[in-house]
Amino acid sequence: MITRRRLLLLSGPLLALGAMGGALKARSPAAQDSSEKIREAHRSVLPPGGYKTSFSFGDTIPRLIAAGAVDPEKFRRLYRSRGGLPEWVERLFGAPSAEPIAFSEETAPYLLNLLWPLGLSTGAALNGRSPLNTVELPSFASTGGWTLGKSPGYVYFNRVDTMRLNGSQERIVLEAARRTFRPCCDNSAFFQDCNHGSAMLGLFELAASQGATLAQLYRVGLAANAHWYPLQYVAIALYFQKFLGKAWNDVPAETLLGQRYSSLSGWRANVDRPLRGLSPELRPGGPGGGADCAT
Repeated sequence: MITRRRLLLLSGPLLALGAMGGALKARSPAAQDSSEKIREAHRSVLPPGGYKTSFSFGDTIPRLIAAGAVDPEKFRRLYRSRGGLPEWVERLFGAPSAEPIAFSEETAPYLLNLLWPLGLSTGAALNGRSPLNTVELPSFASTGGWTLGKSPGYVYFNRVDTMRLNGSQERIVLEAARRTFRPCCDNSAFFQDCNHGSAMLGLFELAASQGATLAQLYRVGLAANAHWYPLQYVAIALYFQKFLGKAWNDVPAETLLGQRYSSLSGWRANVDRPLRGLSPELRPGGPGGGADCAT
């Protein structure tokens, strides 16, 4: 049994963006003004050109495939009814890649499913302290929910030599993971109990292994979370604009990813509730309950 929360493998455009589109239908001057603010926030959080990183998957995907943690044919079956996998994903299955990873509204769902097994499977000393490293290992949504490998996901936890991290690299990964939250729950990325948690940890490990600094980990982590939870992060941008007079790009990524704004309870109390009290039109769509791991 998967004990954490309902979990689905993502397979297409982010569904939440449709809700945002509905929220932008203005019927009054005040609503029109609010809709333009939402559009501005959306452009800041999700730039039209996406977010291009300075690191690549390297040979990590072939290593996951060799270990059985990723089964390309299962990937293909999942996406077959939705038009198939994009060519850039197929290339990752066939050979090491030096192509920089780029987050966009189109690539984000695929990147989530590629980074998920990376964070779940990569062998690292820090996993000895993981909250997953208990007898309940098979029951989490990240481990029990990963079905695109040869065996159940928990079999691969901390088992695959996908990349090498030295001591200083592991330290910054651990620091970033413990301070990075997601608005589907109150757990940090170090507690990788769902697909987003595993994917974020894998992203941090991959970036650190290629020389990223702590500040760079936070920046790429923010780009990932913003693309995986667009409604919640557009709302955060609106909150900083309206209540603190700060533009999105002027707020440290570490602050935005922290428990106060990016955890489920923090987002509800410190972002959604103030925006609802200020003006209903400023909420960028969706129920105010946060997000789940299927969107």
